[in-house]
Parts: sequence; C-alpha cells; structure tokens
Amino acid sequence: MLDKSLIGRESEPVLHEVEKGAIRRFADAIGDPNPLSLDEAAARAAGHAGLVASPTFAATLGWGERFRHSLDLPTRSVLHGDQSFELARPIVAGDRITVRSRVADVQERSGASGPLDLIVIEDEGRDPAGELVFRARATFVLRRG
Repeated sequence: MLDKSLIGRESEPVLHEVEKGAIRRFADAIGDPNPLSLDEAAARAAGHAGLVASPTFAATLGWGERFRHSLDLPTRSVLHGDQSFELARPIVAGDRITVRSRVADVQERSGASGPLDLIVIEDEGRDPAGELVFRARATFVLRRG
C-alpha cells in the first residue's frame, strides 16, 4: 500500500507560460471547435487578451514528472481514474501561471484483480499577483504487482 505519510506532500512551484500554439493544439486534440481557442481575432472580439484555453487545458499544467518521481510512484499499471476542474477565470495565451501540486489523499481499495492504491493529487494555479486561476483534482489508480 502507498504510504499515507505522502498526504500533504507538495511539489515545488512550477511556472508555466501559456502559449497560443499549446492552446490550439489542445483544442485540436480534444476536438474543441470553439473559435475562442482557435482564432485570435474572435477571442479579442469577445474581450479576451488572447486565445482562450478549453476548461480542461489546466490538466496540461498539472503535476510534473519530477513530483511524480519524488513520490516514488510506479510508471506502469497506473490508471487515470477521475479528474475535476474549478476555474476562477479563463486561462488565456500569455498567462504566466505558477502551479503547485499536493497529495490530497491516499487510499486502498479492493479490485477484481486484487488490491489497488488510489492517490489523489490536487493542483493549484495562480497568476503573478497570487490570484487563483484554477484548481484541479485527479485520482490515479495504481494496481499492485
């Protein structure tokens, strides 16, 4: 079982500079035809400073490999079980967002193939003024063995 002492462990802050190309590629990857994510003129006409990221774009800014490795999690037999987002405002091209990740919970469950470990990671993104931009919460399922 994963060690419950992981609960509360935080990553170092990571600065992300949101690029319009990343917003367009993400929209294309998820099949989002929203012109605010694809057309700068449409985004500006709607009152935004740049392209507007799809709400789930925040997932690309979440916990990084360095934090995952610091938790000593396996790289195989991991299933992304759940994801939720809370946006305080839209993410737009040109944003500078500092993200911190934290282990919110560790649980053990029984599965059809045996015991499973669940780890819940919460990401929080803030702008340079310290204002909240987003919170994300993801549950990962780790199969033992």
